Amino acid sequence: MDLTRKTVLIAGGRRLGSILAHELAARGSRIAMTWFSRAEPIEETVESCRQVGVDADAYQADLRDPAAVEGLVQTVKRDFGSIDVLLNLISTYSRTPLKDVTAESLRAEVDSNLMAPMYTSVAVGRAMLEQPVCEGIRGKILHFSDWAIDRPYAGFLPYLCAKGGIATLTRALAVELAPSVLVNAIAPGTVLPPPELSEAGQQEIARQSLVGRLGDPRDIVAAAMYLLEGTDFVTGEIVRVDGGRFLGAPSATSDRGD
Repeated sequence: MDLTRKTVLIAGGRRLGSILAHELAARGSRIAMTWFSRAEPIEETVESCRQVGVDADAYQADLRDPAAVEGLVQTVKRDFGSIDVLLNLISTYSRTPLKDVTAESLRAEVDSNLMAPMYTSVAVGRAMLEQPVCEGIRGKILHFSDWAIDRPYAGFLPYLCAKGGIATLTRALAVELAPSVLVNAIAPGTVLPPPELSEAGQQEIARQSLVGRLGDPRDIVAAAMYLLEGTDFVTGEIVRVDGGRFLGAPSATSDRGD
């Protein structure tokens, strides 16, 4: 897919979403971004995208609300004419020891990490099916899961269960939207460590990976650009970008970042 003048909706993901927005704007894409509780970081990203000469705008929406999602999709279509790419980065990350797991904590993680992405992808996918085919493609959807859904660590049961659902959503939606809308996911390892992650914690994560280091946001960008621009022959795939941590030595630590 040629990304020039394609409309990319980036849902969630202040840090990685901003990095991806700048990369896509540099390639000539038009950028629509969502925010929920903090407008400033998203509006700053949108303004910097405008500075390189592309159309960009920010939209407030609680994507856990199906009605808000439908309203967002219609507004972006009205403002940009189409939605050609969805980057679905909606996520929260909460440590929940088993003794603290409740119906409320499970519901909160599932609502944020599975239901909101599902509402958004279904609504955008339906909109994409109404768009004209261009070189065999009507649109692309890229989800973001987590490397640890296949090798869980302790203390994050609700989060990891919800993120595991993203993998199934990706495969099932790829079937539903075939052949003209392609749906894939990236399962990142640690590329943007949270500020509270200690130096020792970072070193332990690096030790666990086969490449012996943490990742970089550029690693995620490269994988995303391959799936968005580099090929139109991959769909229903979960691409793990974790430096081989999935295959590395097990450890008792559960520190991670995204």
